Amino acid sequence: MLADLRLTDFRNYQQAELSPAPGLNLIVGANGSGKTSLLEAIYFIGSGGRSFRGGRLSRLVRDGADAATLFARVEIGENHHRLGIRRAPGGIQSLKLNGATPGALSDVAALLPVLALHPQSVELIFGPSALRRRFLDWGMFHVEHSFLPVWKEASAALKQRNALLRSGRVTPRELGYWDQKLAASSDSIERLRDGYLQRLKSRWLEAMALLAPEIKGGLVLQTGRREGESYLDALARSRDEDLRRGFTHTGFHRAELKITAGGSLARDRVSRGQAKIMTYGLVLAQLPLIQEAGKVCTLLVDDLGSELDQTHRATLLGFLAAGSHQTLITAVDREHLDPAFDEHKGAAARMFHVEHGRVQRISDDP
Repeated sequence: MLADLRLTDFRNYQQAELSPAPGLNLIVGANGSGKTSLLEAIYFIGSGGRSFRGGRLSRLVRDGADAATLFARVEIGENHHRLGIRRAPGGIQSLKLNGATPGALSDVAALLPVLALHPQSVELIFGPSALRRRFLDWGMFHVEHSFLPVWKEASAALKQRNALLRSGRVTPRELGYWDQKLAASSDSIERLRDGYLQRLKSRWLEAMALLAPEIKGGLVLQTGRREGESYLDALARSRDEDLRRGFTHTGFHRAELKITAGGSLARDRVSRGQAKIMTYGLVLAQLPLIQEAGKVCTLLVDDLGSELDQTHRATLLGFLAAGSHQTLITAVDREHLDPAFDEHKGAAARMFHVEHGRVQRISDDP
């Protein structure tokens, strides 16, 4: 989990430090004060250089500065690790793990599992299939040890097959070789996804029973293959179209996580408010699975006061306080969260105030 964070010239922060509690953390401040940017900084360093806000990453660097610099200390049991990242407007200049350049971004991502809930998270319901596939694979990366090697193998096979399709020099023998590679690795990923999805679905239904029992949801993984068809057969069937369009239409990269409500696709049936609740439930469902894998997840919840009503806020805080994960929540008005927050101060809670790019702790450990 995150023990300490220091940032320089990140968004509206010239300099700032944050030492969150291992349980609940409440960050309050007016709109535009920098609350969301603080969560973004945690997500950015934990993911090795990604943002949950979208837009141009060059804007992460404070106006007039050469680069944004972030340092984090991460605790894993009795061990401490140091993360550092420097980002200029043109891109990442350096990324360090314990003083050395990591061999892969996955080494950084594995160290600090970070999930973010924010107003745009509703796109998990309404957005493209790639978002849901990425959400599922993120959980598998942290929970299933065999997932990353087979995913790398599948990605390499897909890249080679697509390059061959676009080359104009396709031979049946060479295409057949990459068909075998891609089919085998896609089969392996599908088996892993199926197993993980059953666990995720069970946890999701538990969360939904607390948050919105009136919504009868479901999760189904669709591969795009016909009934009884293998990946190898599906690749053979789509070969002519693949050659014509220059990319692969069948494989692990085309799977779709269908989220349903009342037996229909949720995006066609639920309101935006209901979609927010379903999204919250999905993210919360990942937390115990990460915990069972022996890891501590850092959950970032942006602008909770405007996302849920008082009843749902209290239910959510109770859910979060019951787990072994770290949570940082932002809100404009502390009064929206004080009653529920006070109730769960036993979970090593801390409170911070953000104003004009300055962070001040305003609560003590119980």
